[in-house]
Amino acid sequence: MYYQMIKAGKENIGLVWDYKGKKQQIRKIYLPASKRKLLSRIRGEFPAIKQPECRIKNGADRLIAELYKGKKRKVILSMMDMEKLKPFQRQVLQQACRIPRGKVATYSGLAEKVGKPGAARAVGTVMANNPFPIVIPCHRVIRADGTLGGFGGGLEMKKKMLKSEGVKINSRERVGAGFRRA
Repeated sequence: MYYQMIKAGKENIGLVWDYKGKKQQIRKIYLPASKRKLLSRIRGEFPAIKQPECRIKNGADRLIAELYKGKKRKVILSMMDMEKLKPFQRQVLQQACRIPRGKVATYSGLAEKVGKPGAARAVGTVMANNPFPIVIPCHRVIRADGTLGGFGGGLEMKKKMLKSEGVKINSRERVGAGFRRA
């Protein structure tokens, strides 16, 4: 198992990856924080990592940095190691990945799309535990009333990411009237 600190402007994003056969797969992405904090989280969750930082070779680091900056990029879900996720988690994350840049979806809307109407809270739990933020855009999921809801990196980071993708947020901290839902 390996880790890398990805530079995205002045910020650092943590990445843990490994090989499955000859294929590199992402195990977890950590939202921006100080290098020290990221390394502490990585070592805490993945104590098997003993070697120094190592760069992933499949371009995933560049993809993650560009997505974080709001650039439109194609995401290949097969790069993510979803093997340990439960079927519902996998379904929700795959559906969230379909939310286009510049659009948002609601927790209840995602629940309906995966065939579980009424499971908005369960979808929220999946989003809160998304091991692949930025790549699987949990920041594009909001409450039904247009408010932002939660985000592991905090609401300021969520607003910044949404705005960089062209989503309008009004002075009441809601996605602008007539927002485009996915």
